[in-house]
Amino acid sequence: MLAASVRPVSLALSLALFALLALPGCSSMEAVGEGPAMPVEVPAWSLASTPLDRSAEELELSTAAHLAEIDLLYDQIMAVPGTRTPENTLSLLNELYMHFDAASSEAQLFAAVHTDVTVRDAAAAARSALSARGTELSLDRDLYDAIAAIDLSNADRATAFAVEKELDDYRRAGIDLPADVQAQLKALDAELVEIGQAFDRNNAEAKLEITLDSVDQLAGLPADFIAAHAPGDDGKIVLNTTYPDYRPVLKYAEDGDVRRRLFMQYTNRAWPDNGDVLDQLIARRHEKALLLGYASWADYVTEDKMIATAQNAGNFIDRIATAARDASAVEVERLLARKRQDDPEATRVEAWESGYYANLVRKEQFDFDSQTLRPYFEFERVRQGIFDINSRLYGVQFVQVHGLNLWHDSVTAWDLFDGERQIGRFYLDLFPRDNKYGHAACFGYRDGVEGLRLPQATLVCNFPDPSTAADGMALMEFGEVSTFFHEFGHLMHSMFGGHRPWLMNTGISTEWDFVEAPSQMLEEWMLDTETLQLFARHYETDEPIPAELVEKLRNSSEFGKAMGTAQQMFYAALSFNCYSRDPAGLDTTLLVKELQAKYSPLPFVRGSHMQASFGHLNGYSAIYYTYMWSQVIAKDMFTRFADEGVLNPRTADDYRREVLEAGGSRPAAELVEGFLGRPYDFAAFEAWLARPAVPTS
Repeated sequence: MLAASVRPVSLALSLALFALLALPGCSSMEAVGEGPAMPVEVPAWSLASTPLDRSAEELELSTAAHLAEIDLLYDQIMAVPGTRTPENTLSLLNELYMHFDAASSEAQLFAAVHTDVTVRDAAAAARSALSARGTELSLDRDLYDAIAAIDLSNADRATAFAVEKELDDYRRAGIDLPADVQAQLKALDAELVEIGQAFDRNNAEAKLEITLDSVDQLAGLPADFIAAHAPGDDGKIVLNTTYPDYRPVLKYAEDGDVRRRLFMQYTNRAWPDNGDVLDQLIARRHEKALLLGYASWADYVTEDKMIATAQNAGNFIDRIATAARDASAVEVERLLARKRQDDPEATRVEAWESGYYANLVRKEQFDFDSQTLRPYFEFERVRQGIFDINSRLYGVQFVQVHGLNLWHDSVTAWDLFDGERQIGRFYLDLFPRDNKYGHAACFGYRDGVEGLRLPQATLVCNFPDPSTAADGMALMEFGEVSTFFHEFGHLMHSMFGGHRPWLMNTGISTEWDFVEAPSQMLEEWMLDTETLQLFARHYETDEPIPAELVEKLRNSSEFGKAMGTAQQMFYAALSFNCYSRDPAGLDTTLLVKELQAKYSPLPFVRGSHMQASFGHLNGYSAIYYTYMWSQVIAKDMFTRFADEGVLNPRTADDYRREVLEAGGSRPAAELVEGFLGRPYDFAAFEAWLARPAVPTS
């Protein structure tokens, strides 16, 4: 799997569930209480007025100021005289949500990335306070009635769709339930925020290590990796469970025991702390679903997605798993045959062996050595290449912003322009450090609203850091480059989509099981020779990546796709089955073992507890299927680029207009149909999955 992105759920309900939205507002105010005055925003929510770092006290004051502004706007909505219209009611609600978005996005980002534990703690407290207020509003009958009374007779479709989504969110939040049930829901929401924060915090703080006695135990790893892991004063070499260590070791290390030891640390890094926390998370969500009238949390959380029902989600998981099963078994047999060259008595391939032997199979049978790619993927060139490719596709420019007070010295800021028109601003926090979010995600910072606020977002990743490389040249794995392109796709989606009049429709506020599709489609560019040669140049010779090497990459990438698909469906099945049943007596470790036997190409590893650090069990809950659902749509959307040229600006312009800029102003199925000229289907995905990998030797 590449990486999950943090993204919003439906708006009114997201205030209660606390996802990332975006912020706007058209006024400024000062914080209440003691201490220095903290402006919320200057008029028009100027970029220049947006602070990018806070002390704990400043964050507390800022949150209090936003909450006070929310209360003032609520009173203004209630006081609107006469007929309610989008102009006199929805615009005020829009601004109210902008304050929620500003405060909540900032709190969630700082909880994930800030270096100061007091700020992270203040961010967690802010999230709790905002969630409590959001839950109150999502169950506020007067506010619901005010929204329901808006006269939409002269409204455009996007406005009507925004109101329709809002009213449905209120229904799903329990607006029609008795007061005693609503009280229980409020208590559950508060508890769920605390539990979810604990789950995420345990993951963020979980970094385990193994020590090696000799550099010989690093045999097979790239020279720059070995140079960056010199023995300490005690002669020991330390490896940890962050991506820059874990992924190369599992792929290249010849010492199987080193791979096994690091794998066990990685899969247990949040265990046992998150064991009980996960049990509580599942149980409380089930309680909430029952109170809302649903049979399970899976039934509840799928209802407003493209997939529509839990039954459809379960059927989809099984459909894709069945489609991948036979080809996946063939790929596993190929790995096992290669392993038997080292161990004639081997009967199966273990989880810590699959990446290593897959790499050997590609090297020996497909004439492709993944290490030959790394010299062409120096970090600075990759980052510039991503900018250049997006500039070529969409006609935009990237300008670095200096002099901002950011939360870490390694974070950079960039403005996005279309000619002289600024589209938005984003921040890149790309290197690992202690207590930082450990995967890759796009965090909202300010969702844009047309005429009021430009969108801002932050890309949080954990790539090799040039500042810690022995020669200052950080070489990336191909998978890391694909991840960078994927996550950057979320950034561009939020930038282009952040110009809708209503926050309910802006940015990536479309159905949650569609939001990965644009980013997954962008990964296709990584297998195109012309695209790669725009930036992939050897860090020593400056020669562009050879076309024949790209062809070998493309051919070898066919091997393992069925295993990868099957593994994704195991993750999806785990996510779904944690939340689609009564959790009484549920043992998540036994569930992992059971589902791994049914779906995964690899056997369960006794003593492992991957569910404890599977962060999507909190953020995505039952709907991890969305990654593969989105990939089905991504493969279909890419057919236009495949036919018309992957760097064709006309195709890219259609895609930008029909899909990215539309945000959540229409159902996702309509966005895709607008771009393709027909409804989406499974044909392209099924053709990709069925295409065989053909060895060259």
